[in-house]
Amino acid sequence: MSPVFLMSMIVLASAQPPPATAVKRVGSCPSGYSVSGGYCAPGRTARYAVARVGSCPSGYSVSGAYCLASTRATHAVARSGSCPSGYSVSGAYCRQTSTTNTPTRGVIAPTVVKKEGSCPTGYVVSAQYCRPTRTARYAVARSGSCPSGYSVSGGYCLAGSTAGHAMPREGSCPSGYSVSGGYCLAR
Repeated sequence: MSPVFLMSMIVLASAQPPPATAVKRVGSCPSGYSVSGGYCAPGRTARYAVARVGSCPSGYSVSGAYCLASTRATHAVARSGSCPSGYSVSGAYCRQTSTTNTPTRGVIAPTVVKKEGSCPTGYVVSAQYCRPTRTARYAVARSGSCPSGYSVSGGYCLAGSTAGHAMPREGSCPSGYSVSGGYCLAR
């Protein structure tokens, strides 16, 4: 085995799967989630879910209209053009392959976000995405005022050190979330 391959295996083996968060409902909710308005709210045993676009990325399994992360899966996002550095193409997705740039600050781990204008503070441009650096905080695209506990950074809202997960609101918020302006914010 080459040293580079072995190091890649060690890095990936130490990666934690992304945490389960509420997702917009598309048909039936994935396993471990329950219907909550227009969303699927994660239960105690829920795994990270992403809307399915064709085949699921490596490390994910099909659950209705979603792909569920296995216990060894890394973060995946629907692909839009080239994947950012630290991610590789896995079908219609970009799947995290490197945890070397995974930040450790804050309650919510920052992930790549689709580039809308300039990247928020703590992120760098990588293909059509903004990739978090070690100083990054969780970011969500800004729509009006930022949710409670978040601050403005260009076209994005950045989570404060104690802020919960926020997502754009479409109708009523799922259980475990409350309305905060145009967002649903985890309690």
